[in-house]
Amino acid sequence: MAETVVLITRDKRITAKVQAACEELEAEFTLARSVAQADKTLSAGLPALVVCDFDSFEQLRERHSRACVLLYTEPQSSEQAIEAIKHGALDYIVRPIAPDALLEHIRKALRISRDMNVPAVYEKPRDDRSVDRIIGQSPAMTEVYKLIGRIAPRDVNVLISGESGTGKELVARAILHHSPRRNQPYVAVNCAAIPETLLESELFGHEKGAFTGAVVRRIGKFEQCDGGTLFLDEIGDIPLATQAKLLRVLQDSCVQRVGGTEVISCDVRILSATHQPLEQLIAQRRFRQDLYYRLNVARIHVPPLREREVDVVMLAHEFVRKYNRAFRTQVRSFAPETLPLLLGYDWPGNVRELENAIKSALVVAQGTILRPEFLPEPILRGAQSRAAAIELDQSGARDRPAEARMLADKLAAQPALSGRLFEAAVEATEQEIIRASLERSNGNLTRASKMLGISRTTLRKKLAAYGIEATTSVRLAPRLDASDD
Repeated sequence: MAETVVLITRDKRITAKVQAACEELEAEFTLARSVAQADKTLSAGLPALVVCDFDSFEQLRERHSRACVLLYTEPQSSEQAIEAIKHGALDYIVRPIAPDALLEHIRKALRISRDMNVPAVYEKPRDDRSVDRIIGQSPAMTEVYKLIGRIAPRDVNVLISGESGTGKELVARAILHHSPRRNQPYVAVNCAAIPETLLESELFGHEKGAFTGAVVRRIGKFEQCDGGTLFLDEIGDIPLATQAKLLRVLQDSCVQRVGGTEVISCDVRILSATHQPLEQLIAQRRFRQDLYYRLNVARIHVPPLREREVDVVMLAHEFVRKYNRAFRTQVRSFAPETLPLLLGYDWPGNVRELENAIKSALVVAQGTILRPEFLPEPILRGAQSRAAAIELDQSGARDRPAEARMLADKLAAQPALSGRLFEAAVEATEQEIIRASLERSNGNLTRASKMLGISRTTLRKKLAAYGIEATTSVRLAPRLDASDD
């Protein structure tokens, strides 16, 4: 059945253009001279789309709030158009209206309208939902849950590792929730956010007059958490001098305030987190090995989001549900093309980046379906680059072993390359990858750089270094003959 487009206008030129667009899209066209005249059509059953100006939209919103509306406005009416979008119009187009632009706007609006009639796919919110709960059903997260279950009841210090944005503090809160200390004090300290000169005072407290500005006695986090749990985030950023004092506190279960002599007993369980490889920091003498052993009695590693594809989908739905309320949006599900883009992105910022991406998408979303064009540009580019890389890799997978052996034999047979054979192999491989990318992009540097995952400036430098000409027929200057050295 053809979709119906209702145009509310007295302008004959707009009427002709909208009618022509509807014929192109095989949509049924209905003309109304006013909102009152359109009432009968609108009341009989909401059409797929209503096209009107701002004045008609204000009346339409009062009578038919669920109508999908495409506005046409004058160039100076941007504020009105933005106001209309805020109140539910799908889109707007500025006069004078080009036929091609109008056709595309109506096509897009009809698609959104069509999506809005798709039943919602979210499950009903459960009463036991918590803003701090960990979300994920991937095998990697299942192992994390198992570790939390084993470690939480045992009163030992825990080191939580993982990339930034993976949810290490949520793991710490889950450990607390399932521990015997769950009803005791809990304090979280971001060690990277506190200046080095103040961190010691923040953790251990200070006496009045201990240093300039210490006008009163301050109770430190260890004293505040006596009997409870202290979460030290970014533990790798603690300076060495403070590490030594922290070690003493963990060994003796007592603390001395800065500038004080009194020894104060404190019973604190330490949960610490880091995105840095502490073992590497130890080798660089930037982290004490003895403190590491005190903190790392038990360890939980939170996997990055790129290793948790199932969780990407679950988290995306959860963030939509959460921010629908905050932003007063009505997104109910994802378009079929959207989820593959989310799954094809590497998420270097992990869960935090996904959350921000969903928030950004909801800000510009139209209708009840989250479509690909609402996603931030980096995600669209990243997914496309990854897909292109996979395609490039798969296309040459069959011939790669033989080609690699031929290249190795060719290079090894050149006496002039003795002593730099590995370097020459890397250069030759890099040339071939660049050459293949340019061929696939038909010499387009922008597309080739996206495919390679490098900037255009870097690509230009490599082209110059290797003597590659970026044309539709890529030519590679020979660089590996003995005569070149």
